[in-house]
Amino acid sequence: MNASIHATDYLRAHMTPRTGDAEVTDIDTVRMLRAASAHQRRRAARSRDLTALLRDRPDLVGVYAPADVAADAVHWCI
Repeated sequence: MNASIHATDYLRAHMTPRTGDAEVTDIDTVRMLRAASAHQRRRAARSRDLTALLRDRPDLVGVYAPADVAADAVHWCI
């Protein structure tokens, strides 16, 4: 399974140690990688939808400052 750098970073950051004698198995790792990939896809979709909304509705620019900052960040990353 191929995972992006961001997915593996997310996985390492959110991986919780197991209690007792249980070990992390390959299935657990695959599930965590899939969850990290799904999280990354949702994040990208939100950014894409936000920039599309602000592009299509210029009257909304300046209404909510965090949305403006996020949209500007996306524009500077491209």
